Amino acid sequence: MEKIDYYYITSIQEGLEALKSLEASKYLYLDTEVAVKSLKEIDFFSDKVRLIQIGNEESIFVFDMYKIPEISSYLKSLLEKKGIIGHNLKFDIKFLKTNFNIFPKVVFDTMIASQVLSEGEDERHSLAALTYRLTDYHIDKSQQASAWGMENLTKEQLDYSANDVKVLRDLFSILKDKINSIPTPHKATGKIREVFGIENAVIAVEMAFLPEVALMELVGMPVDREILNRRLEEAQKEYQREYIEFVRAYGVDPFSPQQITKWLTRLGLELPKTQKGSLSSQDSALRKYIHMAQIKKLIKIRTDKKIIDKLKELQKYERNGRIYSTFKQIGAPTGRMASMHPNLQNIPHELRDLFRASKGRKLIIADYSQIELRIAAEYVNDETMISAFQEGKDLHKFTASLLTGKSYEDISKEERQLAKAINFGLIYGISPRSLMEYAKNNYGIEISLKEAQEFHQKFFEVYTGFKNWHEKVKDDLKKHHKITVITLLGRRIKVKRFTDAVNYPIQGTGSDLLKMAVAMFGKLKGDLDAYVVNLVHDEIIVEAKEDIADNIKNVLSASMEKAGKILLKKVPIAFDIQIAESWAEK
Repeated sequence: MEKIDYYYITSIQEGLEALKSLEASKYLYLDTEVAVKSLKEIDFFSDKVRLIQIGNEESIFVFDMYKIPEISSYLKSLLEKKGIIGHNLKFDIKFLKTNFNIFPKVVFDTMIASQVLSEGEDERHSLAALTYRLTDYHIDKSQQASAWGMENLTKEQLDYSANDVKVLRDLFSILKDKINSIPTPHKATGKIREVFGIENAVIAVEMAFLPEVALMELVGMPVDREILNRRLEEAQKEYQREYIEFVRAYGVDPFSPQQITKWLTRLGLELPKTQKGSLSSQDSALRKYIHMAQIKKLIKIRTDKKIIDKLKELQKYERNGRIYSTFKQIGAPTGRMASMHPNLQNIPHELRDLFRASKGRKLIIADYSQIELRIAAEYVNDETMISAFQEGKDLHKFTASLLTGKSYEDISKEERQLAKAINFGLIYGISPRSLMEYAKNNYGIEISLKEAQEFHQKFFEVYTGFKNWHEKVKDDLKKHHKITVITLLGRRIKVKRFTDAVNYPIQGTGSDLLKMAVAMFGKLKGDLDAYVVNLVHDEIIVEAKEDIADNIKNVLSASMEKAGKILLKKVPIAFDIQIAESWAEK
């Protein structure tokens, strides 16, 4: 590690002088070092910040918060009015908020920027990996796990802490140039552009969204602990009884693939083969035999086991009537988020009643209606689909009407379900055979291969915009083998497969839309007592104080509509929104 100049601040007077020298800077570089009880299970509510390292282009200051905790109020007024540049800033923001009630909102995260710039390619985005990739500089992270809670820190620890700020200067400059060199359909506006000079709208949206994710993780999702514990106890008793009865009746373990496969074969069932060539006994392969009592019991036991596993996972992370998940802001190439420890994005509908607003509060639950189809219609400029949306039609009924020749009003529930499978399957380029399986496995609709082929042909005769788009994508892939697809906001994703090439820009635009809406909501609601508590693809869940729930509903509606109108120019945006006691009411 090369020699680095910095000031180690251990007195309030030194601290105030340091802050004065940072006052003129438009933005600051920031990092923290924290004393944690366990690196595997970091506790943002009880672990302590030891150092706050802040720098500008000229100087770096390392504030020892154990020696001068009273400096925090002065740091708050500085950090909350400046732009803040850091790496994996969500970590620092959460600790600053819980330890000192410092919450910077205008931020630039070099990790998030790196992820967007990678365009879905498999790259590492740690500070060490990014520095190594973009500069000729190698940083040593060996001090990261050292004892930050000891009374007197070593020179090696202090050098290490200052160095993490120093490298941010180089990284920001390089990343900014890369970002601003990318052609984009939308230019950034607002504070991110004004403070950091960022032109790219995707980066600006991600940075505006970041503090909202940090806050969402700190607030947690409200859960009824009593109902959760009771439901788990009841489910375990019921499952134990079912399991014993099944083993006694059929002599096989429902969770042994080998035993179950042999048993199903003896029953005379035809099972599909997996990619490895073995017979599949998965639920999707058994759904067509659901009328058989044995199969019904097998699927129920498996489903109940999944429910129990989910309840146990939720119970493990419950704390004071709330569940604190971790959200990965960019969890997929499309920009979609991922949730873990526990996953709050895969809650089965039968468990949503566990999530209830805490006393004196309400949930505002909103989700965009048929958003992927609306985005797809706009994206490919399919005039037939755009017209249907402009006329306020339900697109699944509309498609069913076009494919069956029946009037829109006469479409049955089953026909609408089939059209739903056709719409979602075919815009993403699945084959007739895959459509047949998709309709059966996801919507419970059985069609023959011949019918699937006919529907496939008719769909593309009706929606010619999609036919032309698919042909162009196939042609581009044939010529170049790898192409870059771009969302309506300008997010770029490299793809090699046809299904990814037609799926990613639609799903990615949906991700951009949700993040824009949440960032706008955070800005519009200001200091009102309302917080986003969960995000599930096209759904936003907010918890608000009961007496302002109606106002917050209006603010969220305005945010969702405004975001929609920025991205969709021809297709009207639509969403459902309601005030509820529990998530299950949606």
